[in-house]
Amino acid sequence: MQGTRLGVVAAAACAFAASAQANSLLQIDLNSLTATASSAGFSTSFTGTISLSHDGDSTLNGIKINGVDQTIGAGFVLSSLTGSITTVGGTVTGGSFSVSVFDGFTTDTYSASITSGSGSINTQAGQGFTIDGLTFSGLFSSTSFAGVDVTLWDSNEPLSGSFLNFAFDPGTGTTDSDADLDVFVVVPLPASGGLCLAGLLGLAGARRRR
Repeated sequence: MQGTRLGVVAAAACAFAASAQANSLLQIDLNSLTATASSAGFSTSFTGTISLSHDGDSTLNGIKINGVDQTIGAGFVLSSLTGSITTVGGTVTGGSFSVSVFDGFTTDTYSASITSGSGSINTQAGQGFTIDGLTFSGLFSSTSFAGVDVTLWDSNEPLSGSFLNFAFDPGTGTTDSDADLDVFVVVPLPASGGLCLAGLLGLAGARRRR
């Protein structure tokens, strides 16, 4: 309940910023990724690296702007996802990721680095673990991503945001081939942007596998 309330507060902060200064929050929802821990025995105090990649089942599940579903351009599919999350004692210490989509003609990419000390590993009842953190130096390759207009973000780079790798469950091994990743990107603002960004982890924390 606390996480849900925090998510509501974060959403409200972002909504206020949006109405006051044209702030916008973009969410990229990626499903059925492969996540591999660098060693077995994964727990909330894990030290090591979680590597992210796409496979034949991986999909771009959706894109939202301020919580509203956007229409993905015809033919666009997830074509590449690479990344890693490093942790020490369960605390996120860094990493990066890059996600690309392709429609047969054009490749669009978003990439970002992960902020040290900004997140952690948590348990999720019946679904393994969640990993969250903040991001910086976010960059879009163009003003469009999967047919969605991202001019507002592209013109305000480098971008900040957050990520949530939810329902990561390697069991007794190291790999989960059905992990999901939500990427949040926010347009930076001089005043209210900091508040909105601070709430992004709470907003991500309210997200759960359907």
